[in-house]
Amino acid sequence: MTFKKFKINFYYMRIIAGLLIILFAISGFPIVSTYTPMSHTDIDTKKLSATPTITRDWTVKIVLVNYDDGVINENVLTSDFPQARLYTTTEVAVEYNIAYEISTASPSWESSLQDVMDSNSVNGTDTGSKLDETALEYQKAHLDEPQKIFNSRDGRAIDGYAVEDWLIENPAVTPPDLGYVFYLLNFSEYDSPDHELEHWFDYHPIDPDTGLNQSWFRLEWDNELNKDVKFQFAGIGGRGNIYVLDPSADQWYLRWARIWWGEAPYPNDFEHCTKDLEDKVSELDLSTTGGKDALSTYLGDYMYDPISYLMFAHEHQPTVRATSGLLRGLVFGMDVSSGVSIESLQWVTDAEIQKAHLAELLPFIDWTVEIDFLNIEEQADWETVFWSYAEVVDGVTQVDGYSQFYAIREILRDNYITDLTDRVEVFGVVFIKKMMEMYAGGRTFTGLGGGGQTVIWKSWERYYQEDGVTPKSGISSIQLHETMHAVGIGHTWNTYHYVGDFSFSPMGYFSMHNGTATFDQNWVQSTYLDQMQGRIVEDYEDYSEGILADDLPKVLKARDEAEAAINLAVQLYNQMVWIGCFEALSDAQDWVKRLRYSRIDNAQPIISNWGTDPLTIDHEEFDVWIEVEDPDSGIENVTLILSIDNELSYVLCELDDDEYSAHIPAYPNSESMAIQVVAHDWGMNPVALDWRILYGDPILPDPTIPNPTNPLMLQVILISLSGIGLVIVVAFIIKRK
Repeated sequence: MTFKKFKINFYYMRIIAGLLIILFAISGFPIVSTYTPMSHTDIDTKKLSATPTITRDWTVKIVLVNYDDGVINENVLTSDFPQARLYTTTEVAVEYNIAYEISTASPSWESSLQDVMDSNSVNGTDTGSKLDETALEYQKAHLDEPQKIFNSRDGRAIDGYAVEDWLIENPAVTPPDLGYVFYLLNFSEYDSPDHELEHWFDYHPIDPDTGLNQSWFRLEWDNELNKDVKFQFAGIGGRGNIYVLDPSADQWYLRWARIWWGEAPYPNDFEHCTKDLEDKVSELDLSTTGGKDALSTYLGDYMYDPISYLMFAHEHQPTVRATSGLLRGLVFGMDVSSGVSIESLQWVTDAEIQKAHLAELLPFIDWTVEIDFLNIEEQADWETVFWSYAEVVDGVTQVDGYSQFYAIREILRDNYITDLTDRVEVFGVVFIKKMMEMYAGGRTFTGLGGGGQTVIWKSWERYYQEDGVTPKSGISSIQLHETMHAVGIGHTWNTYHYVGDFSFSPMGYFSMHNGTATFDQNWVQSTYLDQMQGRIVEDYEDYSEGILADDLPKVLKARDEAEAAINLAVQLYNQMVWIGCFEALSDAQDWVKRLRYSRIDNAQPIISNWGTDPLTIDHEEFDVWIEVEDPDSGIENVTLILSIDNELSYVLCELDDDEYSAHIPAYPNSESMAIQVVAHDWGMNPVALDWRILYGDPILPDPTIPNPTNPLMLQVILISLSGIGLVIVVAFIIKRK
C-alpha cells in the first residue's frame, strides 16, 4: 500500500522546532523524543551563587549475591557511577552526593533467596521468547514487509513480584535511610552451557485498562506473526526502594533495542546487550587482575543504567512547583454511524485510575482529571480538522500526524486548556476509528506528544482481541507517560542505555505496568520538597534576622516553632517520608509567615459585622456569617466557639469571597446554646467578641481564645436518637487550614 503525500501547512511547520515531539508505538510508549535533560554544563554559575543551596547525602548499598570472594574489583565496578547530581531552579540549588557501599550476602541468606526463586518459578517448555535477529534486521531494511521476529524458547520464568517482595521484607543489609539497595545477582547455575535452557524474571507487564497480561510488543509486531510474546526481564525494581539485576538472566529486549535504534555494525553498544554473564566469564581468566577488572567493567556498565536512569535520573527535570494539576482528555469515536457506540468505547481509559496514579506520583497538589467520550460526527470543528489532514486510501484512513497535531494545538486546544502558570496541564486527544493509520516522517506510529499535548490515533482493531469483542489494550498507559513528562520526568533510557526499561516505571519503552515506580515517586516528591524547603529556609533566615532575646513572646515562639518544623522536615526527608516532610514544611511555612508579621503587626483584626441566618434560633440548624478584616497581615482563621448545654466545641469557619461562614446543625434536645466569634491574624493577634445567647440560660465561661496554631481542635456534636432518651457524643478532629 502506498502512502499518499499530504500538503503540509507551513504555518504549522514553523513551530515544529519549538515543540517536543514524541512518537508512540502500539504499546503506548514513545519511539523518538527530543526531550533534553539538564546537564552540568547547563547550570548558570551566576544564578547558582545567588540561589539557596541544599545538600543531600544519598547512599546506594550494593549487595553481591553468589559471586566468589575477590572476583570483583570494587573500585573498577563503581568507577563510572554518578557521584553527584546537581540541579538548579529559580528557588534553590540542590546537590545530591551519592555514596556506594559494597557488601557480600551471607551464604544462608543466598540460600533463602534461591528457595524463594525456586518455589516461585515455572521451568518448562515454551515459557519464554527468543529474538530472531536476522528477521529483525530484514524488517528494519524492509519496513513494508512484516516478519516473525519472536520464537518460543524453554527455560525458567521466575516471578519478579515474589522475589522483589521477599527482598523488601528480608533485606540482606540494613537499607539506607536516604537511598537504595542494589542487588547484583548471579544465578548461572539455572542455565545450560549451550543457552538452550535459561532463566529470567517475569515482571507481570499488564495493560492498566483491561488488566490483561501484555503478550504483544509494539506496533510493528502486534500481528498474527508474533503472537503470545513473553517479556523477559534481566532486572526488576520500582515497587520498593530496591533494584535487582541478574546479568546471568536471559533477555531479548537489549538485543532488539540495539538493532532497531542503532546502526550496523553497532560500534557503541555495550557488551551486556548481547552477552550474558556466562558468555563474558567464558572469555576471561579470573585468576588475573586483568580478568577481574574486565568482569568488573562489564558488570559496572550493566549496573550504570538503573543507577543513572532510575535512581538518580539525569533524564529528569526538577518537579514543576505547581499547586494543582489538570489532565483534560477527549476520546472521539469515529464509527458511530457504522454501529460502534460511544458507550462501547468508554473502557479504553479511566479518569479515576489516571487520577489515582497521578496522586500517587505527586500527592502534594490537587489533581483534576476530566475525560469526555464524544461522537466526532457531532463535533463539527473536530471533524473538520481531522479530515483536513486525513484521506481514505484503499479503504484505510491515513492521517498526516504532524500537521494534524499542530492544527489541534493551534486551533482547538485553547478551548479546553487555560495555561495557568501554577498548574500542570496536559491535553490529551484520542481518535478511535476502524482501519486507521497515522504517518509521521514516512513511518507509521500510534501517536504524537509534546508541549503538554498528546494525540493518539489508535485503530479500533488494536483495542480488541482476535474476536473483535473482548478488550485487549486501552490508552491509559500512554496518557500517564505523557503527563509525567509534563511534571518533569524523562525516559528510563537513552541511546545505548536501555537497561532502565527493566523496571516498573511507565517511562520506558519495553512494557506496561499499572502505576508509577518508586523511583519516579521519589524523584518527583523529593525535588518538589527540595524547592519548597529552599524557599522556606531563605524566608526564615530573612525574617528571623535581628530578633533579640527579650523580643515579644509571640515573635520568639514563631521563630522557635518555625525552626523546629524545618528541622523535623529535614529529618523526615532523610528517612524518605515524603508526606510527613511535606506536612512539616507546610507547618514551617505557616510559622515563617507568622514570624514575618508578628514583628510588624500588633493590631487586632476588625470584626465589623456578624450574624446568624435565621436571625432567631430555636433549636434548628443555622448559618453564621462574619465580616472581618486585617489590613496589616491578613486573617489567618476565624473560629466559632459553641456552648451547648455548657459544653464547649469549636468550629473553623470557611472563607467565601470576602465573608467567613459556618453551618451549625440542629440540636433539638439541647437546653441552651451560645456562640462566640474569635479571629486571629497572621501577626498572631486575636480578637474575641462577647458571647451571644441563642436560647436557654447557659453558664458562660470566661472569655476564651483558642490557640490558632494548634493544628487540632475538637468539635463535639450532640445527636439525639429519635424515640430514645439517649444522647451520643461524636468527636470530630478538624485540621487547621
